[in-house]
Amino acid sequence: MKKPRHSLRHLAEYSALRAVVFALDLMPLRMALCCGAAMGHAAWALGIRRKVSLINLSLAFPEMSGRDRAAIGARSYANFGRFAVEFARQRRLGRSHIEKHVRVENPEIMKRLGEEGGIGLAFHYGNWELLGVLQSYGGVSTRFLVGRQHNALVDGFVNRLRSVHGIGLISRDGAMREIFRTIRDRGVVAWLSDQDAGRAGVIVDFFGMPASTPRGAAAIAVKLGCPVYPTFMIRERGPFHTAVYTEPILPRRDIPAEQAEVELTRLYTSRLEEMIRRRPDLYWWPHRRWKTTGLYRGREAVREG
Repeated sequence: MKKPRHSLRHLAEYSALRAVVFALDLMPLRMALCCGAAMGHAAWALGIRRKVSLINLSLAFPEMSGRDRAAIGARSYANFGRFAVEFARQRRLGRSHIEKHVRVENPEIMKRLGEEGGIGLAFHYGNWELLGVLQSYGGVSTRFLVGRQHNALVDGFVNRLRSVHGIGLISRDGAMREIFRTIRDRGVVAWLSDQDAGRAGVIVDFFGMPASTPRGAAAIAVKLGCPVYPTFMIRERGPFHTAVYTEPILPRRDIPAEQAEVELTRLYTSRLEEMIRRRPDLYWWPHRRWKTTGLYRGREAVREG
């Protein structure tokens, strides 16, 4: 079989990524985190998707001053830079790192997740990738549902980083059979579910305004009758985190399936909103969360980057 040919652009992107990861691996962890925060602040200062972030923050927190919203946005970018550094160094974040740097809030819920299985819902909040590492060393058999990136070289490298600590991967392409099998075997499917889902999504309120939300996790939970566990990884300071496992949500059986999907999506979206209000600087604000429902109309023009 011939090896796939890659474009010069993809080769350049991959080489640059490997060079950055190599450099970060050479640094002490705290120094690398400082570099990540600096890169995040630089991206904010350069205006990279800053306009989108500020509009989103004004929609979510209309009572705040513009200065306070800008401060949250800048901290969000810095925290995302720290997250990116931790993910780039994920091969080094093994059991000893988890035991030293991660505290689990509600460990009994994490244990229940490991025993019963289900859907572990994560969001673009804090270090969501570190949840998989924690669960891998905490006895929770976990498989991440992952999409395919345009650059196959980068895609393969990122997925190798994800799977290095024994985390399984399920491709979104033809994923249903693997998802069903994992959950029926009392495993956990980790699922990101907080971005605009277009016309195919479920419309539920997010910060009091309608937002199109991915349907998949709720549809699977309703079909299988399995619990959904909204989970969060909160950065406290530097490399220290608190993993928050919230009470599982069971899909309702007394209403039609479509209504049950909407109700389940509404409930887990409200959990995310609660956590964002607790620490808004840990959410990734540049995404156009209310794009499908038209809340950007009439505001200053916002373009997807």
